[in-house]
Amino acid sequence: MSCRRLLITNNPFLSKNISCSLPVEGTSLDVLRITREHVHGGWAVLSSPLYGNLRPHQHPYRSVLIEKSESQSGEVDLLSLELIENALLIYTSQEFSILSSEGMPEEVREDFACIDAELMKETLERYRLFPRQGMEGRYL
Repeated sequence: MSCRRLLITNNPFLSKNISCSLPVEGTSLDVLRITREHVHGGWAVLSSPLYGNLRPHQHPYRSVLIEKSESQSGEVDLLSLELIENALLIYTSQEFSILSSEGMPEEVREDFACIDAELMKETLERYRLFPRQGMEGRYL
């Protein structure tokens, strides 16, 4: 499937319910690294990589919405690059470990997934990516 907009996420709830998503098996830091690779490939960041002011040690899930440039030149969007590099700097400069959902009770993982989905909801609705019906689970 070819999508002009793509949600890069390690949130299983969002990756299951958003058709244009790239599921990431890993931490929120992995999401940011994959986003950076896409930015270098000509994609632009549409949502803040640091939304909700949640730090790596506070939240296991991260989602970033990006958009493919219509230009065929593949030029790097400098603002997007600055956003993602600053987020990576914050993640890698701290003396704490990145929170992972591994080993968490299912209820706790669901709560964290719900928080991430709620923080992304307005952005996803703005770009008509958030499903209005047929959502599974207890979210939103």
